[in-house]
Amino acid sequence: MDMTQQGAGDMPPACPSCGRYTGPYQTCPYCGARLDGRLPIRLVKKLALLLAGVGLLALWLAAVHAAPPVIKVGQIGATMNLAYVQLQGRCVRSPSYDAARESLSFWLEDGTGELRVSAYRAEVRQMVTESRVPALGDWVEVAGTLRVQEDFTALTINAPEQLRLTRPVPVERTIGSIGPEDQFLRVRVRGQIRRVHEPYPGLTLITVRDESGAIPVAVSSDLVALSSPLPALEIGQSVLVTATVSLYRETPQLVPASTTEIVPLDRPIPVAVDRPTGRLGAADIGRMVTMQGRITGVSAFSAGVKVSLDDGSGPATVLLWQSLHDALPMTVQPGAEIRVQGEVSSYYGRFEVIPELPEDVLVLTAAPLSPQEEHAPLLAIGNVTPADVGRVLTLTGTLGEPRPFSRGVKFLLSDETGSIVLLLWQEVYDALPDASGLIAGTRVEVTGRIDEYRGTLEVVPAADGVHIME
Repeated sequence: MDMTQQGAGDMPPACPSCGRYTGPYQTCPYCGARLDGRLPIRLVKKLALLLAGVGLLALWLAAVHAAPPVIKVGQIGATMNLAYVQLQGRCVRSPSYDAARESLSFWLEDGTGELRVSAYRAEVRQMVTESRVPALGDWVEVAGTLRVQEDFTALTINAPEQLRLTRPVPVERTIGSIGPEDQFLRVRVRGQIRRVHEPYPGLTLITVRDESGAIPVAVSSDLVALSSPLPALEIGQSVLVTATVSLYRETPQLVPASTTEIVPLDRPIPVAVDRPTGRLGAADIGRMVTMQGRITGVSAFSAGVKVSLDDGSGPATVLLWQSLHDALPMTVQPGAEIRVQGEVSSYYGRFEVIPELPEDVLVLTAAPLSPQEEHAPLLAIGNVTPADVGRVLTLTGTLGEPRPFSRGVKFLLSDETGSIVLLLWQEVYDALPDASGLIAGTRVEVTGRIDEYRGTLEVVPAADGVHIME
């Protein structure tokens, strides 16, 4: 039977001229006839390779651009070890940073649990360079590899690009209005620095106060390493602080995202309101007040000194803790007029004003001399001893160089027997009729009370107690 008469689907390909099987050839190997309509085997191979490459490229693009699944912390189980996943939540602990090991970690919370998120080496360097480090209260979207162990679960960031941060807009608040219910709220406050101290190495607490209250600002060494050194801060300086509310044992404190969020201000921020001595009330408890009056009594107790102050509206009690009383550069005595700033407290129904710093107590007018003190004995400077503290003496000597300080001017007063500090409060110095003549080398006669400050004897006169000797 002629093979050319069989159906094309029944037999292998045949030459249309001689009818013989030709296989994959494009020219009949028997009669030389050209066989049209067949794809070259080489082209088929190239097409196969091209299709395979396109398929692999499509798979790679899908793997790169496909977002990892978003899961909850509470869904993580042992079978998810090394899974590449995405989490969304709030940063609930400030980042910990180890510059030597180039490691950084923070804690994320999403309502179902907390998880530590970490990054290392090149990823940390990129995050710091790009300012892609989360701060307390930030909303975080992060993808990484899960490390699920028997007693601990963590997420490792493999690509900083997979970390996205949203920082809340700060809300203007007064310090006294901030409470535990404001945890993780980002706020902006203005106040005056009242204290700077380190409770332990690696943490600096800056107490900031306005008229409504006080709050500590916590600055860790990790925060400094991730941002910049703290600006120069002084007691009494006004600052603008932008930070997130945190809780330490249920007490609010502020945690900035960077040291640059503590900004010194040129405009002074008031921290106290003026009150007459006899007009303190329950609404003033916890607030800072300022009052001015004459000391009508001084009494010591086990922990310090209580001063009775009266401006004519009624007496008020000013409580000076012993440490603050000892730091005062003068002795508070009945008859002196002072201006005092402090926080109002209540003790067994009696209101007390408690200054925080020695600078909160300012002597405006020294206590008048008693008839016995008006005839103060003349004494050689070298003969003045600590036993004379509280006495009014007359001393003569030569002035040294003036040494201005925050509340006045000091001189070293010397004669041939010794030296003593001459302290002139700013109000006294301004009231002197010939203050310009008080220069180094001037001989003066001074009548004033003898005080002791940090182991150093001082003579503290009133304005009429300083006379330049011809």
